[in-house]
Amino acid sequence: MRHASQSDSTSDKPLSLAHILLYNLAGFSLNAYDTILYAWLIYFFAPPVDSGRQGYITIGAVGVILAFGRILDAVSDPLIGYLSDHTRSRWGRRKPYIFVSTPLLFLAFLAIWSPPVDGISLINCVYLAAVLFVYYWAYTGVLVPWFAVLPEMSPDNDQRVKTASVGVAIGIMGALLGGGLSGPLFEYMGPVSMALLLGGVGFVTGEISLLGIKENRTAGDVPSGSGFARTLKEVFSDRQVLSFSVMILFVQLTYQLMLMNVPYMTTLILGRREADASILVGEVIILMALSAPLAFWLLRKYRKRAVFRGVIIAMIAGFAASFFIGTTDVVPVFAQALVIFPLAAIPMGGMFAASVSVIADLTDYDELKYGKRREAIYYGIYGTVRKSGWALSSLILAAVYDAFGYSAENPLGVRIIWIVCAASCLVGLIAFIPFRLGDSQAETREIMDL
Repeated sequence: MRHASQSDSTSDKPLSLAHILLYNLAGFSLNAYDTILYAWLIYFFAPPVDSGRQGYITIGAVGVILAFGRILDAVSDPLIGYLSDHTRSRWGRRKPYIFVSTPLLFLAFLAIWSPPVDGISLINCVYLAAVLFVYYWAYTGVLVPWFAVLPEMSPDNDQRVKTASVGVAIGIMGALLGGGLSGPLFEYMGPVSMALLLGGVGFVTGEISLLGIKENRTAGDVPSGSGFARTLKEVFSDRQVLSFSVMILFVQLTYQLMLMNVPYMTTLILGRREADASILVGEVIILMALSAPLAFWLLRKYRKRAVFRGVIIAMIAGFAASFFIGTTDVVPVFAQALVIFPLAAIPMGGMFAASVSVIADLTDYDELKYGKRREAIYYGIYGTVRKSGWALSSLILAAVYDAFGYSAENPLGVRIIWIVCAASCLVGLIAFIPFRLGDSQAETREIMDL
């Protein structure tokens, strides 16, 4: 039987568009930050040797710092999720974390682009590691509590899918702001001015999103009984959670690999200026945004797990085709990139929309099994898995570049990254085979015999 807390604490009233838009402004902010960070951080600290730019850290060291930082950061997601689920305050379980973390995120983002020493230095390594640590934890302090509000907003699958789909579109607009403007600002104004202008927009929209966070649960609904370690054991011992988590790990890391690879591809293979990287990133992000209505339609018409599998297959084809960009001069090289990149970009919009709505289904599944509502712990786990993938992507990029080259004379490593992306998606597709949850509690109860 459906647990009483869900029906009692959530409203069947349709969510207003204003409510959905305000709530999703946090996604705009977070996507703007992360798009800039992953598109330009490695290029800024370890530019190509023939770019004329000052380097601050070796490519291998940057990869290790990003990976190690993300691994440490990954611990924060389930921890903050657990703390948020168990928080009692007059402002609710989620808002205090978001309110405090938003300004910290902005300040850490600004600090990233001001290394203390000109030139390759161990001091720069320590500095970057310390600033990224603050950035990652502040990012989690916003992301996990914000995500955890979604299942509380409505028990209706269509409302959840609508909110998640609108969220993808708004988040992609944030990524478009970061990806589309960061290149020209980076080249013509410098990284600090770029971070101040774009990060300032992220700070303002992040704070405004608090107006759209309406928690429907009271302090009496706070889960009790299981400690942090036991909660993690309960969650990760489930085959459905593991199947989804492994799939996310390998599929979503390809987005970060794409962002990190684009500046190098733009300058080394396409022979264009740094600012032109924003054209490619902007195209990818615009197409992801335009694909959101298609994703919304597919998620309402077909089962989420079926949509997910189709999306991954399309991404594999798109990444494989990207390897061949620039191997012929029959069509201008830049035009080849503009035509081929959409093959992977369009399904990515569906990937992110489906991910968020599936996690809401996992929280319903958890309630059926344990009689508890632990939304934030699941979004925390989602963050942990994604960040583990991001850590892996940093190591992959550095290792592939070191092994195969990333210079104008030998850019093979930049091409190999696209094959790695395709292979990673294939692993994720295989891992997702056992996933069986339905698109509602009633479907899941029947499928899983609960």
